[in-house]
Formats: sequence, C-alpha cells, structure tokens
Amino acid sequence: MLWLCLHFPHLPAEARGLRDPCDAVTDSRGAQRWLITPGAGLAPGIALGDALARQPQLRAHTRKPAAERAALRRLAHALYRYGSPVSATIEELQEPGRAPRALAWVEIGRSLRLFGGFDALRDAVCADLAELQQSAQLGVAPTRDGAALLALAGQTEPAPDLAALERRLSKLPVSLLPWPQAQIDALYGMGLRRLGDLFALPRAGFARRFGVERLHALDRLRGRVPDAVQAIVPPPSFQRRFELPGETDSLESLLFPLRRMSFELQAWLRARDTGVRSIELECEHARRRRTRFGLRFLSAHRDGARLFDALRERLNREPLQAPVRALRLRARDLGTVASGQMALFDGASDVQLQWTETVERLLARLGESALWTPAVVEDHRPERATAMTAPGVAPLTPSLAPRLATDEGERPVRPLLLLPQPVALPHAPQVLDAPERIESGWWDGDDARRDYHTADWQQARAWVFRDHASGRWYLHGWWS
Repeated sequence: MLWLCLHFPHLPAEARGLRDPCDAVTDSRGAQRWLITPGAGLAPGIALGDALARQPQLRAHTRKPAAERAALRRLAHALYRYGSPVSATIEELQEPGRAPRALAWVEIGRSLRLFGGFDALRDAVCADLAELQQSAQLGVAPTRDGAALLALAGQTEPAPDLAALERRLSKLPVSLLPWPQAQIDALYGMGLRRLGDLFALPRAGFARRFGVERLHALDRLRGRVPDAVQAIVPPPSFQRRFELPGETDSLESLLFPLRRMSFELQAWLRARDTGVRSIELECEHARRRRTRFGLRFLSAHRDGARLFDALRERLNREPLQAPVRALRLRARDLGTVASGQMALFDGASDVQLQWTETVERLLARLGESALWTPAVVEDHRPERATAMTAPGVAPLTPSLAPRLATDEGERPVRPLLLLPQPVALPHAPQVLDAPERIESGWWDGDDARRDYHTADWQQARAWVFRDHASGRWYLHGWWS
C-alpha cells in the first residue's frame, strides 16, 4: 500500500473563514491561552498575552473544534477521487502551546497508473486544494503514520517502500511524534534526538522505559504491524453551512464562502460519482429570517466553477434583503453525468458545454421566465405542433411532421417560419406541389380540415392551405 497524507496546519482558521493575516485562532487549557495558527507574523505556540504584547493589531478568535471536524470530513471527501480507503483525524496534543494536527489519508497505490504516475497525481491534488483555497503539506509513504510524519516535516518526495521510509524517518526529529511533551523531553534528556536513535534501542528496554504502546507506535510507523483504518464514507446527501465572521450585505464578502462551498460540492459529487441538476442557497439573517432561492441546470454536472458562476449571477440579479449571517448550500436533484465524447469529437463537446454554461448564466442573471426553448408537441395542426418550454426540458415527442426525401437527404415538408395567425388570401395562389391533408382536432372543438401546398406568392415561396369548410385560401408560413 502507498498512503498519501495531507496535513492542514491552518485548518482552525480556514474552517472559520478567516483570511486576514492579522487573524489567529487560539486554544486554551484553564487560564492558559495560546496561538494554534499563525497571525500577524507570529508562529503558533506563543501565549496570547505575549502575542498581543508583540503585535497589538492581532485579532484572536476562539477555536471551534466542531467546525474543524466538519471541514476535515469535507476535505476527506475530495480525496475519494484519488483512491480508497480514505481516513482523517485531528490529533489533539494536550500540553499548552501545542497545536492540533489535522490529517487526512488516501491510499493511492492502485491509482498511480490511472493518473499517469505520482507527479501527475500530486499536481491534481494540489489543483484541487487550490480550488478549495486550502493550504496543506503532503507526504507519501507505505504506512499512514510514516506519511503523516513526512507531511509534518514538509518532505513531499515519496518513500516508495519500507526500507526507503525507515531511512527517511531515521533523520527526522523525535519532536514530530504525537507523544506527550514529558516523554519527548525525556528522550532529549537521554540524548535521543532523532527517530533513528529510537529505532536502534533494544526493544525490551524501550518498552520497559516508555511502555509497550510506544513500542507498537514505532512498529506501526515502520510497517512492522498492521494499522487498522477507519474509513470515511461520503454521506448520501450534501448540505453545507458556512457561518460568516460577521454580518455583511456586500456581495464581494460572500464570494469567498460561495466559491468554497461550490468546490466542496464538486468534491462530494466526485466522491459519490454523480452530478447535480439543481441546488438551493439559503441566506440566514437576524431574527431567524431566511432568504432561499434555487438554481436549475440544463444537465447534471459536477463542475465547481459552473456552480459558483451560477450562484454569483443569481446574487447579482437581486440585492440582498438584509445583512447575511450565514449561508447554507444544498444539492437538491442529483443525476448521472453524461460522459463527454473523446478524441475526434472533443471540440464539438466543448462547444456544447460552452453553450450550456452560457444559457445557465443567462437563467441565473435574468430569471427562468426570461428564456424559453421550443419543443414539439404531439399534434398534427401546425399552430399546435410546438410549445414554449423552459430551457433544458426535453421535447415531449418526436415531430409528427412528414419529411421529404431529396438528393441532399431528408428535409421537413413544413417551413420553420409560421405566422402567428393564418392570413386570408384574396384569391387562389399558384401551387407548386401535391397537397398535404390535415384533418385533426375534432375532439377538442378546434376541428381543422385543410390541404397545405407550397405556392408562389408575392415573389416568394409561401406555405398556404385551403380550408375545406369555407373553401378559402390562407397564408400560414414562408419557406426560407
């Protein structure tokens, strides 16, 4: 097995949507409070009082563990694109001054060939993290704990086997181990600075001094004993709530959370191997007021940029009714994503996708009532053979219009340009072809009995008919 581990050092801040360099998240034990994310140029681990003395402009925010766990689960869902199983955890280090470690793993050994090697897979992972606007450190090793230590050390070069992993680990400091600080200090007091020093110790003596549990931890690190994995499974539905740092009525302030939620939905859709046809965005205001609106897409897809563009256009269309405190995004209608044509037809597929995205952007900007598309209806009467439907709605039935075989192939007998109402002609026109007889509508009170012809009229090719009941001639359309 080959594990890819991601360490998210800024997850406590990113889970709260904090992006200003002067913002930092703090943790506490009793009266002690210290930084667990960087802020105003200060590193994690500094006591809050000392940090404020050095940088008065620092803004301290209390940690929200529940938000961190939810954010880590969503990031783990994004890793399902690269393999399985996927697992994640937040290692809590109890001593004051130590920051929690947010880690996520995915087994990639069976996916390397699919992605074209490790470099291509790593680039794809980094691209996904960039879309999510998430910072991470990456490590790759045959064991989960080994990959985690390489990620914590910032060593992105993979260790392909256990022998290479042990050589790499031997050079790392023992301070990277998630052990109590008292044990780390004891190791330093004995002159044991690097993991290689621990590997060289007699096993029995190490177990007596530090416990069998620590010995087993070193064995798991080097792959000498199996490591049980508690896999994360993406939920069957998607709902994401983003609480803003404060109330805002500015659309610009909402673009960051909207973009993040859009790409989180993309990651969930990829993990579930499905697409979305409609979504709902809910804006939470003061006094428990809420504004909801939905967006429909012409086809099921899982493109985060397409989701974000539609949400932005929709919010641009109408001003916010009140300052927003939180956003909630739901996936409503799921469906199978149509796989695009490859190779020779890539260009045509791209053109169709661009047209679909353009129509969706117009729907979001102008509203669904502003656009319509024609659909054929099961009726022989020309004025009832089409209907106005919402964009993306499939035609009800194939056209019942007869088709004429020519040397160039089939062409419709009926023209595309019809008049809103037939216009009575003063005299019979000169017809050019045999009639197409239509007798229909007796069941709905609009009986039509007509003979249609192509005729010369006013130096153009017209589509005319003679009404059986009155015997009069009418102009009904024009040939192009």
